[in-house]
This record gives sequence, C-alpha cells and structure tokens, in this order.
Amino acid sequence: MTTAPPPSPEADDPARVLSRQAVYDLVWSQPMSSAAAELGLTGNGLAKVCDRLLIPYPTRGYWAKVYAGRDEPQTPLPPAPPGTATEVSFAPARARSRRPRHRLSRSEREEQILSVAERIMRAEGVHAMTLKRVARDVGISEAQVYNYYRCGAEVMVAIARTELTEMNKARLAASRHCTDPRLRYTLTSIAYLRQVAKRGDLLPQLLAVPEVRLALRDEHEERRHANRTTLGEVFDTTYGVPPPVSTLVAAMLTAMSLRGGRLLARGKIDLDTAERLVVPLIGAGNDYMIGRHGGRAASEQVGA
Repeated sequence: MTTAPPPSPEADDPARVLSRQAVYDLVWSQPMSSAAAELGLTGNGLAKVCDRLLIPYPTRGYWAKVYAGRDEPQTPLPPAPPGTATEVSFAPARARSRRPRHRLSRSEREEQILSVAERIMRAEGVHAMTLKRVARDVGISEAQVYNYYRCGAEVMVAIARTELTEMNKARLAASRHCTDPRLRYTLTSIAYLRQVAKRGDLLPQLLAVPEVRLALRDEHEERRHANRTTLGEVFDTTYGVPPPVSTLVAAMLTAMSLRGGRLLARGKIDLDTAERLVVPLIGAGNDYMIGRHGGRAASEQVGA
C-alpha cells in the first residue's frame, strides 16, 4: 500500500504574494511598523524589501507631519527597471515541520502573553495583571514568562504602544485625504473619541501607571514636538497664524479633547455627548484663532 506524502507547508500556509504597487500602497497608507506587522516583518525588514524592489516609502517624521495636519506628498512609484522583480512573496510563519509541533515560536508566545494580559486588564483593571497570573492563564510557569518580559511594566508598555498605534491609524484614516487644516483637526478629534468609545479605558489606565508613562515619555515628547512644529507651519502657511499662537491654541484644544475622552472612557458621558461637547469647541477655537491672528485671506475664509 502506498502512503500519501504529507501536505507541503505551502499547502497549509500559503505565502502572501503582493505586487510592487500593492506594497507601495500599503507603506503609504499607514506607519511602516504597522504595515510590516501585517506582513509578519519588522519595520527594517519591510524597508529592505522596498529597497530591493525600488519602492519609495515615507521618511522619518512623515506620519507625525500628516497627523498634525500637513498634506505631505507621496513619492511616486517609479517603473520597475529591467530585471527588477514585480512581485514579492511574504511568508509570515516559518515552514511547518512534518512532525506535530508542540512549541510556539517566540513571537507567537509573546503575542499569547500580551493577549492574555490585555484580557485580564480589560476585565479586571490594570493592577489585576501580574506575570504570575498571566503565566497561570497561559498555562506555563512563571519562570517561562520571564524569558519574554522582565516585569509586568514591560507587558503594559507593549500593550500601550499597540493601543496608541491603533488609535493613530484610525486618526490618520479619518483625515488622510483632507487638505483643510481646520477640518482635519476636527476629523482627527472625532476619530480619537470614537476610538475611545470602541477601545474603552485600557489606555488611560495604562498611562496612569508611572512606569508606563516614564517608558513612553521620550517617544511622546518627540511625537508632540513634531506635531507642534508641523501644526505651526501649516496654520502659518495656510492662514497666516504665527506658530506660537497656533501651537498654544492646539495645546488647549487637545486638552479639551483628552478631557472628553477620559470622561467617555470612564462612562461618565456617551459618545454622542462627547462629540457634541468637543467638536463645536474645536471648531470655534480654530475659527477664533484664525480670525483674530490670521492674515486677511484667512479671515475671509472663516467668515465665508
């Protein structure tokens, strides 16, 4: 009797094949790290793929400028030179062994640990999560968890970064093709509130933990500085508002949005109320700023 050969790894887990155009569209639709995660790569790994296929991708600081309301142009995709591949195959998972597999890869185990930790924190609060509790729920020893994360704060930081990435992706998607800085600011604020309503109060809880705030402080300051710089340039160029004025007003309006988000996350108000309170204030604040400090053309736009 002839025994049929075992199925090939490709049959069980086919590679994802994308054209140059598809890869180009992906890297210009979201931050490199997020695009890479969809393909099972690191940001550097995806950048190397783009370099090999001569696919341009956003430079450092591009997304911070877009988030702040600047309509940054995309670098066009050039034709593929002779001899350059027009498609690339992405295989996120390693080829499976013919023998039954009982161990998870490191990345799979890390994802499992973070998933369990997130479930605990969403259900019972941030301080209910400990590595001992996570290990028990995952079904491994506490010592094994320490092979991946040195402390509970590292787990919290990783989850907070994921939450921030998802919220920024939503803000970007809401305003990506809007060229008016005032409207873009409003759209990103609405997207923020809707993400809070969708994702709950996990991120505010995490950011209330001193270790998490400290770990993310430099990233936060770098992003905030880039946003303020770009915002100042946009309102100066479009409406003639001096950058010190626009950055100060933006800080005040952002504080109002964050306050509305905190009330929404804690269940003190619903999404409809949050939007009705925050959105008119943002619109009125921007209109007053442009009318009071902008050039004549900007004032005419507000009054129109």
